[in-house]
Amino acid sequence: MPEPKNFATYEQVPLRSDDINIAIVQSKLNILDPENIEKQTKANLERMLWLADEAQYWDLRRDIKKDLLIFHEFPLQGFKISGDREEQLRLAIEVPGPETEAIGRKAKQYNCYICFGCYGKKKDWPGHFMDMGIIINPKGEIVYEKWKLRQLSGLAFSTTVFDVLPEFVERYGWEAVFPVVRTDIGNIALPAEVWEPEISRAFAVQGAEIFIRLLTIGAGYWSGTPLPALRGGPVHSFRLDLQACCMQNQVWGAYVNAAAATEGAIADQASGASAIINADGIIVSEAMSTLETM
Repeated sequence: MPEPKNFATYEQVPLRSDDINIAIVQSKLNILDPENIEKQTKANLERMLWLADEAQYWDLRRDIKKDLLIFHEFPLQGFKISGDREEQLRLAIEVPGPETEAIGRKAKQYNCYICFGCYGKKKDWPGHFMDMGIIINPKGEIVYEKWKLRQLSGLAFSTTVFDVLPEFVERYGWEAVFPVVRTDIGNIALPAEVWEPEISRAFAVQGAEIFIRLLTIGAGYWSGTPLPALRGGPVHSFRLDLQACCMQNQVWGAYVNAAAATEGAIADQASGASAIINADGIIVSEAMSTLETM
């Protein structure tokens, strides 16, 4: 019997295995005190690295290692609406920097990819910070950086791609606006922008096979009224949006939200509901608790 044909018309690289194991680490938000940034960032980093260890050994048989660990949008800094731009700029980490190097060493240890979000600063963009999605490869190298294209109105002060689009395109080219990384676990993109089906389609056109959406609060209570419950958890409109994008573009997806927040954070009631979604938009695995879990 002949081998099945690969009808993909976009760039790919050979996969490391026919089976790819992805784990979502649904962890709490630990918000930084602006007066104690360095110490608390270090503590959040150490906890993130410990959670990576726990995730790799979660399976009781301990013979299934994860190819990709995904953390939420702000495991290093937490998220809050209060404050000002100068404060948030001080919270941002250098990319690359000590934190990404430490996470890179953990990726090398387990021969896996690690994805997470952060407020990041770039030396070639002085005075700016970005809401970034980052992927580090098994060699410990940053292979993917994606700034948010745009923010929801009234949320955060980070520089977005659309804020500086002409200069961004001049520096990096149009393909960098919708970046896709070709890896040996598939072509990955981080479409963070909700309710933007054409943005997701642009990533798919560039060959994305896995969509990852990094969040910190979800949107189950976006309008102040809870959406219907689904198997014990809230149905987040952000998650429904990702399911639709996966179905429309025939890609797999990972919806990555924070666990129930620590004191001082917002929207505990919209926590959790992290999920893995197949190319038909169907949830195939989800967190059954709003607490920390994988």
